[in-house]
Amino acid sequence: MIWVLGVLCALALVALFFPFIFWVDFSADLNRVTVHVRFFKKAIYTYEKKFGKKELSEEEDGFVAVDDEETAVAPTTPVESKSAPKVEQKPEPEKTAEPAKTTEPATPAEPEKKVEAKEVPHPVEKKEPAKVEEKKSSEEKTSEEKSSDDDEKEKKRSLTDEEFWTLLLTPEFDVRAWWAVRHALSALFKLFRIRFVDCFVEGIRFQEYENMGYAAALNGFLKSYPYIGAWDFRMDWTRDHEPKAEGHMRASVNLCRTLCLILSILFYGGIVAFTFWRRRSHILKTNELPELGFIRSKIVKMMSEDD
Repeated sequence: MIWVLGVLCALALVALFFPFIFWVDFSADLNRVTVHVRFFKKAIYTYEKKFGKKELSEEEDGFVAVDDEETAVAPTTPVESKSAPKVEQKPEPEKTAEPAKTTEPATPAEPEKKVEAKEVPHPVEKKEPAKVEEKKSSEEKTSEEKSSDDDEKEKKRSLTDEEFWTLLLTPEFDVRAWWAVRHALSALFKLFRIRFVDCFVEGIRFQEYENMGYAAALNGFLKSYPYIGAWDFRMDWTRDHEPKAEGHMRASVNLCRTLCLILSILFYGGIVAFTFWRRRSHILKTNELPELGFIRSKIVKMMSEDD
């Protein structure tokens, strides 16, 4: 059993940390932009956009070649429309009236037999006074409970627009909310491991060659950085290359980082929701709003008026 558990643990670790790789191949120049997205080697998405001047064909421009020779066209003469010959309609012979059909008298319906209902005497139960009092007391209790529930529902209310925006713009709540958002975004950025491969930009020109030399030196300095170092900025010293950018981006993700992202969003989102709910209940109970600064109070007034 121990080796079975070991094999299962190894398979679980492989499944959690197995990298799913996405490739993004892109190229752009003065005429078109193309993007190809591949999952391992299978293409799953392709985008291409062309722009710039396009040469129109003769058919698109509407020009048609015509011979110089003249062609004679026979005059068309109007054709007289001939009316169709009239056809005499013969009178149809009069139809003789058919004898009226005699209807047999309907047989009278048999009178319904009246069934006399026999009255069955039911014994009258006598209710004890103790049971009657218990029922009255239970009915009174249910009515009191219903009235208390109705009173509690009337006491419950929702936040007004001014109270809602005041709660959101409270400095303490804003600090807690931005703290949670920052950590959730950091977990989102760590979901994919991005790496650029064989990326270059060519056709870079400046008016003076001295500036192009400074740019080339800066390119060599930026090679030490992880993301920018994969890019090669090529100067067009001979001025015969059009501007063009091309490269590949590799993004890998696994199940472990996906689960970490989901858990972090639930954790930080729960903290913000609990803080909001606690402050909301305090405002509904005490009807006291926190004091805001001049700018925040102006924003609250603007948002409440817009709503």
